[in-house]
Amino acid sequence: MTQLTNEDLANIAHDFYLNKFNIGDISKKYNLSRYLITKALNEAEKNGIVKISINCGVKRREDLERNFKNLFRLKEAIILSDLETTNQDNEAIVTYAANQVQAYIKSSKNVGITWGTLLRDIINNFNEEKRPDLAFVQLLGQPINSDLRKNSLVQIAAKKYGAIHFGLPAPLYVLHPNFLKDIQNEPFYKTLDDYYQKLDLIISGLGTFDSFTVNKYMEQNYKENIFKNIDTNQIVGMIYGRPYDINGNFLGNFDNRTCGITLKEIKNIPIRFTIVKNRFKTQALLGALRSGIITHLVTNESIAKRILAENKK
Repeated sequence: MTQLTNEDLANIAHDFYLNKFNIGDISKKYNLSRYLITKALNEAEKNGIVKISINCGVKRREDLERNFKNLFRLKEAIILSDLETTNQDNEAIVTYAANQVQAYIKSSKNVGITWGTLLRDIINNFNEEKRPDLAFVQLLGQPINSDLRKNSLVQIAAKKYGAIHFGLPAPLYVLHPNFLKDIQNEPFYKTLDDYYQKLDLIISGLGTFDSFTVNKYMEQNYKENIFKNIDTNQIVGMIYGRPYDINGNFLGNFDNRTCGITLKEIKNIPIRFTIVKNRFKTQALLGALRSGIITHLVTNESIAKRILAENKK
């Protein structure tokens, strides 16, 4: 673009962005080809003559996003700027995550969902659409003696889209491997397993080992057996029902104990969204990021800074 001065670039940009002239009109005005006008607009932006600002209500920390993508090999990192209060931060993360997830759902056919209060809030923030070709699939069984809901999350999500859904009427963990082998031969389980092979997108939050022990029934009846030969002091978080340490190593063979999708199947899914809004899950998020199980992340600035500080240790 050496033939055009900065003043020329500014005049062309002024006509395009402020006067709302189309490319054809500008081409005629300056006696330049459409191609050169388009290059001039790109050059004006590159040289800082044009600065584009998008007012989307919630600001993003692009510097932190780039850092996270490079450090943890993420396909996308969405890190929202901190607001004045924790409640505002939480609401912003839920709303923004819902919008981002729905953007990816537009090009998806099969979507996998876990469970949890955070995911319920995100699904409740979905805008309603009509997608009868879409399927929502439950990835894991239900923790026994947990707070049962009238409708499963896959059912609530499917209702937002007029879509189909497939629930998993089974416990999260089993003590006897033979029970798991038997249930895997049931028609409903085989249907789910077929969908596990063709999921486009899965959505999850993060858990901690403390959240497991809060469920007294699970602690009293499952903990000793399920976590046998595992140093629970090494567990910093749990995702998709699997515990892992701070270095991102998954502990134990939970595929033999867990009803639902396997770890190998999870890793084959191209888009694995994780949303974190709790600043006390810093180590849980760091371990999960190091494991490579997350491809797309939504969180906020304060949590991101904690992660970077912890990662330097």
